[in-house]
Amino acid sequence: EDAAADGAVWVEVSLWPGLFQGRLGPDREAVQLVLHSGHAAAARLGVGFGLMVAANRHLGPDAASRTARLATVLATEGVVSFGLDGDEAAHPPAAFEEAFAIARHGGLLATPHAGEFLGSDSVAVALEALGAHRILHGVRAVEDPTVVARLASAGVCLDVCPTSNVRLGVFAAEDHPLATLIERGVRCSVNADDPLLFGTSLLDEYALCRAQFSLSDHQLAQVAETSIDASGAPSALKGSALAAVERWRRSPV
Repeated sequence: EDAAADGAVWVEVSLWPGLFQGRLGPDREAVQLVLHSGHAAAARLGVGFGLMVAANRHLGPDAASRTARLATVLATEGVVSFGLDGDEAAHPPAAFEEAFAIARHGGLLATPHAGEFLGSDSVAVALEALGAHRILHGVRAVEDPTVVARLASAGVCLDVCPTSNVRLGVFAAEDHPLATLIERGVRCSVNADDPLLFGTSLLDEYALCRAQFSLSDHQLAQVAETSIDASGAPSALKGSALAAVERWRRSPV
């Protein structure tokens, strides 16, 4: 509801099934309940909904592979992407190569966390070993121009969460690299990460990008277009949403 009120047309929520162990039944039943609720809310609100099923790093590669298999089985019910949560510094991405191969083979987008609490090397590994289509955060790629160039060349999207990055000490507000990444050709979306934890919203993040990072209307439209194009949304929704952004871009202020 909050995302739709902020103007989102597609909501792709990340879920680690283990969060609900013992409360909503086995992992499959928990994921199916979230899928059912998400689709029902999306239909009521007139937006699209897809689910990112995420593995948790601290449980290890075997558990991640089991979660990837579950995610692929439920692709027909609305799972569109496969993520990787948890302590990036303690559990770097390379160990989860098999899980992401399973997910990609099953038709899911590869969307791991990387480049938040580890540096640009973690982003490079997410590209090489995990075959990332999008990288959640990824902002520390800016530390290595070679990695930035690789992201730009490959068209991999970074799901950037400015308020989260500042509150967690990844970057000071005045040093946040979003504008630099965009200027260097990296595709970026803007996201609220955990709105309840950080006291922000999708619309707040866009306003912050304009006021504090001085992104132009053209750049904000580009960010919105990237967020749609790099998502797991169906092609028809992408087409209508991209057309709406273009109409906004061309409309008089």
